[in-house]
Amino acid sequence: MTTWLLSLDGPEGFVCALADRITGDEHIAADAAGAFDLGGGSGWRAEAWFSIRPDLAELTERLVLHLDDPDAAGRLSGLALRAYDDADWQAIGLDGLPPVAAGRFRVFGDHNRPADPARLGRTDLVIQASTAFGTGDHASTQLSLMALDLELRRTRPTNVLDLGTGTGILGLALARAVADARVLGSDIEPVAVRMAEANRAGNAVSRRFRALLADGLDDIRFARAAPFDLVLANILPDPLCRLAGPVVRLMAPGARLVVAGLRIGEQARLVAAYRARGLVLVRRLAAKEWASLTFEKPARRHAFLG
Repeated sequence: MTTWLLSLDGPEGFVCALADRITGDEHIAADAAGAFDLGGGSGWRAEAWFSIRPDLAELTERLVLHLDDPDAAGRLSGLALRAYDDADWQAIGLDGLPPVAAGRFRVFGDHNRPADPARLGRTDLVIQASTAFGTGDHASTQLSLMALDLELRRTRPTNVLDLGTGTGILGLALARAVADARVLGSDIEPVAVRMAEANRAGNAVSRRFRALLADGLDDIRFARAAPFDLVLANILPDPLCRLAGPVVRLMAPGARLVVAGLRIGEQARLVAAYRARGLVLVRRLAAKEWASLTFEKPARRHAFLG
């Protein structure tokens, strides 16, 4: 099977608007799209993935009409389209294997797990959902796993907070992928904490993952476990904004924060909330109407707002 990757480099504003437009337009049949900071002040890159080859001329014409930029036609002349076969995607960790795949991760349920546990790889998970959120089939969970996959290409976080852990899927994915990582999951729902602990036992991560019941981040156990070098938060926009100050205080200098659970149109207020506390936006991902944002806390110390 061939997958098509569309890409364009450019300034942050245009590249992010392009990625949002591609995923927000039902007439553009993209499977997912994202925007990435290339680092070193060299600009951003938009990428979009297609299972059917797009008509580049038709796509460009549609984007020119709907992007609010007088230079859109000139900028879009740099669009590049490349085909990847299964071997290519597997090599870069985007292999799309069943049953649910996101980046290097595969998520099984009890109904489709391999009969032989030896067939489960290091980045395979078996997740029982019950009434807790996080089975891997929701776009926001897949975006979180994709963002986590991208983080693991650049670093190996060893002290991680999974805020709003649900079934534990994100924290468990990290714990399975990084053998020496410690992951603290938290949730406000007792059933979620019980399910996350059950999934911990079923995914052979020993005590490297633990889940606690907590409403907010005032519990002393968070302060004792901090500072975190990665925070994962697949929760709703309102608590994401409300908890911005406490989240940033728990992050180590140079740490990253991956947030999801928001729709494309809800990105602006999340960006504003975390930029106001000193974080830098380094990546956007989107699939269907859902979005994920990745922020970085600068390594040099600042007096962050609380």
